[in-house]
Amino acid sequence: MSKVSILIPSRNEPFLYKTVQDIVTKATGDIEIIVAFDGEPYTPLPNYENLIRLELQQMGTKPILNIAAKKASGKYLLKTDAHCMFAEGFDETLQADMEDNWVVMPRFYVLNAEKWEWQDARFYDYFKLPCPLTDPRMFRFQAGGHWPERTRERLSIPIDENMKLHGSSFFMSKDFYIHCLGGLNSMGAGTWSGEDIEISLKTWLGPWDGKVMVNKNTWYAHMHKGREHPRGWNVSYSDINSSYLWTAHYWMANEWAERKHDIEWLIDRFSPVPTWPENWKDLYEEWKRNG
Repeated sequence: MSKVSILIPSRNEPFLYKTVQDIVTKATGDIEIIVAFDGEPYTPLPNYENLIRLELQQMGTKPILNIAAKKASGKYLLKTDAHCMFAEGFDETLQADMEDNWVVMPRFYVLNAEKWEWQDARFYDYFKLPCPLTDPRMFRFQAGGHWPERTRERLSIPIDENMKLHGSSFFMSKDFYIHCLGGLNSMGAGTWSGEDIEISLKTWLGPWDGKVMVNKNTWYAHMHKGREHPRGWNVSYSDINSSYLWTAHYWMANEWAERKHDIEWLIDRFSPVPTWPENWKDLYEEWKRNG
């Protein structure tokens, strides 16, 4: 098995210590953990020999992930949020069935961080790209995108195509991240979020015949943020809405010059997709005409 570099961007993360400890306990192969602090406070952590601390100035999630990825010495990268729990041997299970042009996420559970256990037995294997044309709030790819119907319908397939990542954890080769995807771009969408959309769409639409996959042979549990656990990154609602708008316009308008496929190709590949109505192509043409 090859070495896996585990990248953890962190800013004001109360469960970072537990996440690092969990990874060290659960990993069974050759790993290194790179914690990239997005500005102070630089949280104390155990002195593990395979732990690298990057105490960076505040710049946002995506830039610090790019820095951490370039620093990584492993063949594979696993990005995880700083509030996640993993299955035993997750690192070796993910690379046991892996292709060079894949981006893979494990089965997804919700984490009760205080008890450090699953919130309940529900899991999510598939995520969808929500339709911005029918979003009642604004033109955006709504966050999350759980696809429970597809999860129920395809239980017997252990490794399968997935329309979109959740974004809290994903696995790929360092070479694919750096030389194909070109890392994460902060242009327009801002520096703090949206990696799920960017990585998913670059992987599917790019010229490398890439695939976003789910590997159900292993899992991770992610803590949902909300009032009890607010976001560590201090971002205004104005910046959030601007990011949503820019991201949806950019990809729906097929502005990425390196693409092999347009966005319509991906929707058709997974059709029917919840939130995308039968007449979505008519709505799409109208949107393009009206700018």
